[in-house]
Amino acid sequence: MSFIPYGRQHITDEDIAAVVEVLKSDYLTQGPAIEAFEKALCQETGAQFAVACSNGTTALHLAAIAGGIGPGDRVVVPPITFVASANCARYNGAEILFADIDPATLTMSPLVCRRILEKCAAEGRPVKAVITVDLAGHPCDMQAFALLKKEFGFVWIQDACHSIGASWEDNLGIRWKVGEFPAVDMTVYSFHPVKHITTGEGGMISTHSEALAANMRLHRSHGIMRDPAGFQNPAEAFAADGSANPWYYEMQKLGFNYRITDIQAALGASQLRRLAENIVKRQAIVAAYQSRLAGLPWLKFPQVADGVSHAYHLAVVQIDFAVAGRTRAEVMNRLKADEIGTQVHYIPIPMMPYYAGTVDSADIPDSLAYYRQALSLPCFPQMGEAEIERVCSSLKKALA
Repeated sequence: MSFIPYGRQHITDEDIAAVVEVLKSDYLTQGPAIEAFEKALCQETGAQFAVACSNGTTALHLAAIAGGIGPGDRVVVPPITFVASANCARYNGAEILFADIDPATLTMSPLVCRRILEKCAAEGRPVKAVITVDLAGHPCDMQAFALLKKEFGFVWIQDACHSIGASWEDNLGIRWKVGEFPAVDMTVYSFHPVKHITTGEGGMISTHSEALAANMRLHRSHGIMRDPAGFQNPAEAFAADGSANPWYYEMQKLGFNYRITDIQAALGASQLRRLAENIVKRQAIVAAYQSRLAGLPWLKFPQVADGVSHAYHLAVVQIDFAVAGRTRAEVMNRLKADEIGTQVHYIPIPMMPYYAGTVDSADIPDSLAYYRQALSLPCFPQMGEAEIERVCSSLKKALA
C-alpha cells in the first residue's frame, strides 16, 4: 500500500510547462510573472491589490508592518493557529493577547474578542490589531468582526492561509469571497505544498488599499524605492534636464528580502486556475468522511456556519479519546502503521514555551478542549474512493 499523507501537492503537466516557460525566459525573479500572478489572485478573490512574497509568514509580517503594528501595541490572535499568526506581530514588538475560539466553527469567538477589546479600551491601551484565522478553511464570523472593527477601530488582518476560495453570505444575502470584503484591511494567503495551491513556498497579501499595497511592496524588497515619482532626494535622483538618473534608487525603509521568484509565481498562477475544482473535491472528501464515520458516539466534525462555503484545507475531526478508550498517540501510530498520515492542527500557541504565561488556561477553555480532541485526516484533491475508505476503515479499527 502506498502512504497516504494528510496533505499533498498536486502538480500537472500544465504546471510544469508554466515553470519551464519561465526558466527559458529572461527573468527568473523580479519579472512579469509575479505581477501576472498578483493580478490573477485579485481576479479570483475580488481584491483590488495583491503583493506576492516568499511565504505565508513573510506575508503576515508585511501585513503587520503595513498595519503600523509596533513596540507595545496590543494584538489579538486566536490560540488555535500556526505560530506565525502571532509571531508576525511579535517581530514588531507587539504584545499578543489570545481570544478563545468558538467551539462550533473553531475560529476566533467575537464575544471573547469583544471582552478583550473592552478591557483594553478601559485600561487606556486599546487594541491595535486583530488577526482572525480561518481555521481549516472556514471563514471567521466576518460580519461580527466588521462590527467590532467599526466600534473599536482596530486594524483587521484576516489570516486566510487555509481559506482561499471559501465564501460566505451576509445578512442581506450577498455572497462574499475571501479577500473581497472591504472591511478587512489585509488578507493573507499561504502557498505551502499542503495548501490549496502551491508555489513550493510562497505567500500573498491582498487589500483594497493602494497605500497599504505600496507599503508592503516597499518593505518586500529591502525598503528600496525605484520609482522616480517616489524619490525623496531630487538633487541626486535627477539630471539637470529633469530626467531620472538611470542608476539611482533609494532605501527609504528598513525592509527585507521577502521576494517571490517568477518560477514560483508561474507555478502559482497555473495552480490558481484549478482552485475551484479542487475545493469541490475537498468538500466531497469531507462529505464522504462525514457519511462513513457517522454514528460513532465519540467522533464529531466541526460545524459549518449558515451561508459558509468551506474551503477544507484540513479535514478535522474531534475525537473523545477517553470515551473511545485510546490515546491520540495510539490512534495516530496505528494509522501510521497502516500507511496513513495524520496531524494535529494545532497545539495552542500559549502552550509553546516562548508564549508561556501570556494567558491563563481558564481564559481559553474551548481552545484547550478542542486541542485535546483534534485530529486532521488526509485531505487532498487526488484522493480517490479507495483511499477514503482506507482512512475510515483504519480509523475505526484504531478506535475499536
